[in-house]
Amino acid sequence: MLEVKDLSKQYKDVLALNQVSFRLEEGIYALLGPNGSGKSTLMNLICGQLKATSGDILWNNHSIQKLGIQYYQLLGYAPQQQGLYEEMTGLRFLTYMALLKDIRQNEVKDEVQRVAGLVHMESHLYKKCRTYSGGMKQRILVAQALLGQPKLLLFDEPTAGLDPKERVSLRQVFQELSHTHILLIATHVVSDVESIAKEVIFLKQGEVVNQGSVDDLLQQYQKDFLEDVYLEVFGDDHDV
Repeated sequence: MLEVKDLSKQYKDVLALNQVSFRLEEGIYALLGPNGSGKSTLMNLICGQLKATSGDILWNNHSIQKLGIQYYQLLGYAPQQQGLYEEMTGLRFLTYMALLKDIRQNEVKDEVQRVAGLVHMESHLYKKCRTYSGGMKQRILVAQALLGQPKLLLFDEPTAGLDPKERVSLRQVFQELSHTHILLIATHVVSDVESIAKEVIFLKQGEVVNQGSVDDLLQQYQKDFLEDVYLEVFGDDHDV
């Protein structure tokens, strides 16, 4: 279980996050909000790339700061920017990432094949990353996040720039993973998560303004679609 407790982040005069709290168990959680709402800051704090101004992040009731390397071993992260080495093949890229994650050398080959299979990229591993479509690049990034079988998976705007077919394919991958992992997906594209999210967390100007299942939110706001709830929550400050 991941628990975020009263988490705040201050950048000089800007309060990027203000006492954000929530708990995550196995399943898919959508972190929805317009650009600038604090989604990426929150993801970076959970990844340990930023230090909180106040509050704490707990894994099974233990602070991630105290867990140190043990926490990073159960964490998989795919950032918003596609940080691929364009001249590497998919196989070489995943092998390189596996070695960075300290996966035993005699286990790397099998582990690379395993994660490639999970995202349906096994037949494309010998192609260079620069030849991949946007959807294939996102899937190989998801694959690297799965190396080492982490329990907690974070995805920051994973469908940015993808066409509708590629979005459906990636959504299916997430749904398959949700039975055994915690997935937190930060996005402003409501349709990407409406049908698969266990819960939705609305983040506005650095604060959680609502949270619940899709059905509960639709009933609360008396709407037919989550996109309508999104527009209700964010008003003119939206990007769907």
